[in-house]
Amino acid sequence: MASIMMRQSVVTAVLLGIGACGQATDHSVQTGIASNQTDGAICVPAPETGQYFVFEGGKFVPTSAPSAEIIERVVVQQAELDWAEKVEDQFPGLGYSWMGLNVRRNTATLIGVAPDAVTKEAAFTAGEVAIRSDPNGADLNIIDGISVEGGEAGVGAALAELDDLPTLEACQKAFVDTMEGRNVEFTVGSDVIKPASARLLDAVSGVASLCAAYNIKIGGHADSRGDDTFNLNLSQDRANSVRAYLGTKGVDTALISAVGYGETQPLDTSGTPEGDRRNRRTEFTVSAR
Repeated sequence: MASIMMRQSVVTAVLLGIGACGQATDHSVQTGIASNQTDGAICVPAPETGQYFVFEGGKFVPTSAPSAEIIERVVVQQAELDWAEKVEDQFPGLGYSWMGLNVRRNTATLIGVAPDAVTKEAAFTAGEVAIRSDPNGADLNIIDGISVEGGEAGVGAALAELDDLPTLEACQKAFVDTMEGRNVEFTVGSDVIKPASARLLDAVSGVASLCAAYNIKIGGHADSRGDDTFNLNLSQDRANSVRAYLGTKGVDTALISAVGYGETQPLDTSGTPEGDRRNRRTEFTVSAR
């Protein structure tokens, strides 16, 4: 139940035209979430009357005047919440009462803290089957946000914490947190992504989907071994491969750039194998449009 309540505060958005206390509001779209209101209006102190806000993540976020797109998103999110709750209700019967489900747009993130790595993998597989068994979840990207008690956080944990309308700073942090201690792995000397990096890139694609309001740049970096020109071209090819992978997960690649920097921006100049590993990396940078 705790995860369901959390998802309500994160997933469901309420668009409100808010006036100062004592004044009538001029627009309200309700989604059935209980709130302190009278005749459909919510009264909060506001410095300017007639401003519009989206209520999500437990706070009011200023936005432009209500549009059909925002109103449609509210309706879609409520439908997502309804079917996701039904799927999540199956988890205790499967033996995973600690597991929850967070659904936004084209992603379904399984969340919670597993007692050990073996249980985590079993729970993720069971959750994936439950999601795919529902028509609403058949085509979603299923993300691993499950952490292990006393161990590593789930690769999709940062995605699960993002609001539905995240700020630029929140998007950048989500990319950084997702990549922390991780890297996209390629076969040696090529731009072919190893299967082991699929869960990481699936989580990255979820962040990119929620952060579609901003420009996203994929930066490919190489270590100092080998020819400079070869490294530059390889880093560009690898950045292109990551961009293409995100496209297969429904991310609009027209809004994403891919740049190869070769060995020109090292993080570690020690020349050690560990230093090479740090320098051979993929980074994501978010900027305003």
